[in-house]
Amino acid sequence: MTTTSGDDLLSRGLRLLTVLADHPSGLGVSAAARAAALPVSSAHRILQRLAAERFVSYDEDTRRYALGVRVLELSRGFHRSPAGYSAAAAPMRHLAARTGLPAIAGILYDRDVLLVLTAQGTQHLQLRSAEGTRNAWHATSLGKALVAALPPREREELLTAGLRQVTDRTLTDPDGLRAELDRVTGQGWAEVDEESEVGVRSIAVPVPAPAGYAPRLAVSLGAAVALTEADELRSHVPALRACAEEIAAHMDH
Repeated sequence: MTTTSGDDLLSRGLRLLTVLADHPSGLGVSAAARAAALPVSSAHRILQRLAAERFVSYDEDTRRYALGVRVLELSRGFHRSPAGYSAAAAPMRHLAARTGLPAIAGILYDRDVLLVLTAQGTQHLQLRSAEGTRNAWHATSLGKALVAALPPREREELLTAGLRQVTDRTLTDPDGLRAELDRVTGQGWAEVDEESEVGVRSIAVPVPAPAGYAPRLAVSLGAAVALTEADELRSHVPALRACAEEIAAHMDH
């Protein structure tokens, strides 16, 4: 009889949690096992243990598993920690209050931008900007700001990895993106106009990193196309830069 090592059990449990995070409405055992590439019996056993610890919830009526309340507790703990970019919270709140626009911070995560922190402005604007949301890097100002600052080899890997069309305005041509990233490098900030969301434009700057390192965090301002002209949004670049510099001064790099 073989036994599963503790490390393997941990890996399987984390894979199941990741799968459930991608399916907010929940999954049955078979579907969760299939998505996590696990035997159904193993997935069932691990999900039951996770449910007992409240990392997973189980709906008796639908027979579906979903993320549990302990995950929320972990998320809150993460945001309070230095790794959770807590240093960015106050500067971003001040930026949102000053401009009236939502401020969003993100990091590169594989081929996407992962949104890690948000601060709401006064402008009524519904964005796909919930913390934990992933967006295509090449369709976002955050992604362009971060990728422009990468070493050439890493930048090229992302440019040639396949660039999906998010809206009809998304730039997916590698040569066109190379030219745009060069412009971003030269001016120090990035922008998109309805490339990630129809009706939404944004600008972003990278948070300065120590010499010799690429920035790992960027901050953006979003605005409704119908309410904010491109030039008006660009006028907030100095405030956005000041916010990024304030964050950098307090970050534990």
